[in-house]
Amino acid sequence: MEIEFNPGRVPKAEPSQPVARPSATPGADQTSFQVSAALQDKLKSMSTVRPEKVAQAKALLTDAQYPPGYVLDRIAVLLAIHVKD
Repeated sequence: MEIEFNPGRVPKAEPSQPVARPSATPGADQTSFQVSAALQDKLKSMSTVRPEKVAQAKALLTDAQYPPGYVLDRIAVLLAIHVKD
């Protein structure tokens, strides 16, 4: 295979026209800040612990059949596949 490099065959890039950018309106910035502040306030008021999920986890921990055998078998197979000697 032979590659011939000829810089004369490459077309020159022409300068492009400048793109007009829309100006930002002051009201849009204020609205964005208010939405952001509202989200921050809601995030601060949320609880970091969900009691229903804690109850569900405790129930699963007391269940002798959890996790099911087929899940443990699949995990064992995945571990065996990824074991490196």
